[in-house]
Amino acid sequence: MEPIPTYIVTGATRGIGRAVAITLAARGFNVVAVGRSKDLLESLAETCGSFITTVNADLATNDGIEKLAASVASKSDIDGIVHAAGSLVPLEPFDKIDSNELAEHFRIHVGVPIAIFKSLKRNHVIERMLFIDSYSASTARFGWGAYSVVKAAAQMSARCAAQELSETRTIRAYPGAVNTQIVEAVLASDTETAATFSSMLERGEFAEPEEVARFLVALLVDVPDELLCSRDAFDYNNSADRADAYSHLRD
Repeated sequence: MEPIPTYIVTGATRGIGRAVAITLAARGFNVVAVGRSKDLLESLAETCGSFITTVNADLATNDGIEKLAASVASKSDIDGIVHAAGSLVPLEPFDKIDSNELAEHFRIHVGVPIAIFKSLKRNHVIERMLFIDSYSASTARFGWGAYSVVKAAAQMSARCAAQELSETRTIRAYPGAVNTQIVEAVLASDTETAATFSSMLERGEFAEPEEVARFLVALLVDVPDELLCSRDAFDYNNSADRADAYSHLRD
């Protein structure tokens, strides 16, 4: 009997990360779900049952990285990692950015995925690694300076991984406009985008995390390497990308 595939999901307590963890568990995979909220991890475990192993850890610390590494069975393959952990980067214009706070956001969005990979690669084969990308990485919006700078750095990290890691298939995926905490932050902000988001919300143009999770899991689990290699990134808002991902879904 073949071993059940194992997937690691960071940021598994909220939003897209939680939805991805639930989707993977519903398909019968072993999921190592990492997050900082013990209560939310317990709730996730109740939802997913025996398919979930929860790890209550702050991945921005060395102890957190070591705790994650210790939770994975020695010498076992890791079929995929989903880097969904993040921080709520404040929507601030360039002249209001606090460089010390920005450094902490860099640590979470850029440093943590690198640290996780380096730690796990010592004892495990990592088949696939999925990074959640953002349009803000390449589109400057007034008042979004800090957010865009962090996302741009995270995107470049993922692009470097895709180019340099020959034994791990790196996937970049744009979830598009998703109804998560960032939407609430934008609506409460003084940015020009607040009015745009408000109109989009009224028109029902934000996808729910569960919808996007199905797409991300298809890329992580089902889509063959040949298709993954054919594009730089996949976009949930692109109907062709969705069709390609879903056409390879396995029972």
